Amino acid sequence: MLNNEHSRARERVRELAREVAAVAASDENRLRGQRWRDVNSLRKPDRSPIWSCVVSPDIRPMAPVSSDPFDLAVERQLIGWLRHWALGDDFVMPDHMEVPMVVRVEGEHVWGLPIVHESPPDVPGAARSRGAWRYEPPIKEESDIDRIRLPRYQYDRAATQRNQGRTHDIVGDILPVFLSCGNGYHLHGLYGAWLHGWAMGLRGMEQLLIDMMDRPQWVHRLMQTLMRGYLDAYDQFEEAQALALNHTTGKLFCDDLPQPDYDPKRLRLKDLWGRSESQEFQGVGPAQYEEFLLQYQKPILERFGLVFYGCCEDLTRKVPHLLTLRNLRRFVASAWTDLGTVVDAVGDRYAIEWRQLATDFVFKPMPALREHLERGLQRARGTYIMIVLREVATLEGRNERPREWVRIARECAEKHA
Repeated sequence: MLNNEHSRARERVRELAREVAAVAASDENRLRGQRWRDVNSLRKPDRSPIWSCVVSPDIRPMAPVSSDPFDLAVERQLIGWLRHWALGDDFVMPDHMEVPMVVRVEGEHVWGLPIVHESPPDVPGAARSRGAWRYEPPIKEESDIDRIRLPRYQYDRAATQRNQGRTHDIVGDILPVFLSCGNGYHLHGLYGAWLHGWAMGLRGMEQLLIDMMDRPQWVHRLMQTLMRGYLDAYDQFEEAQALALNHTTGKLFCDDLPQPDYDPKRLRLKDLWGRSESQEFQGVGPAQYEEFLLQYQKPILERFGLVFYGCCEDLTRKVPHLLTLRNLRRFVASAWTDLGTVVDAVGDRYAIEWRQLATDFVFKPMPALREHLERGLQRARGTYIMIVLREVATLEGRNERPREWVRIARECAEKHA
């Protein structure tokens, strides 16, 4: 009986995979991919590409049927892709499955020191993971910086191959199975050049900001140590070949990667996209941002072939500093970054990822959202711009809004093509 149920569930997963493969081979999917390829390669697309990270819950609602945890993960991935495709934005349907490489950090803590999140004492235990917290930093004195241990990683090839083999057994004759580095380089927190996040965790957010004024040499020493840790870790990844090309799917399609001398047997960071941001430095002025963060991010990011930079922070006053990053390709302009300032500075030398304000999407009427998109696209005329909606936590029960927003965004993009 259990075998019969497993067989039926497995066949359901394979049916989903066949549907994914058919969509991936469609002319519409190729057109969507070309839009991203054009804008990331600094060519004018037929219109600006659009990406929504929120999908209406009533779009193709499908409950997974797999009971095996591994099969279930594959099934959920396929369901997610098919539901996103039905939204109508420029989501590109993958023509393959990706299996993350299994990479483990040695020891209990990435940097050898515990980073503790302290919740208010009156918060029930079950709610602590969802509520407010503050750092209980391990670095109290300057000498504590000496206790930092640079991360050491182990690439578990056997576990990786097992996972790849299991995925191939499920859908490999329908969708090829490739290895990936997971979500960018978010391997145990080694993510682009997230020095500021680790520095805040090790020293505390408020304290690190005070240190920039009271103990600047402490901060320089800490950032130098973290930078060395990143550079050493990426050396380890290159040596172990725990890397995978990341320019061939979705929003990262690009003609300029890998490098002309690319060797598939010796992949390098310069064959890949890298990324970073500076959210924890939101309130830090441009000069101190350059002094205490960007100068330490640059040696890391410039090892990649191309870079996109930014997230939810306001980068308006930091644009000139960021444009000194020699391999910057995509400037992420958050809803708080002045789009006009970015447009004037980058022109047609970079791509712009223009992110929308999630609270406006949730609460403002659609005509106001249309007007905002119209103004922005008119201001950005002549640039390579993409429209992105992220960080939406609720639809307030209005499930139609994602589809309505995508429709309006497409109409605006076509009008200003």
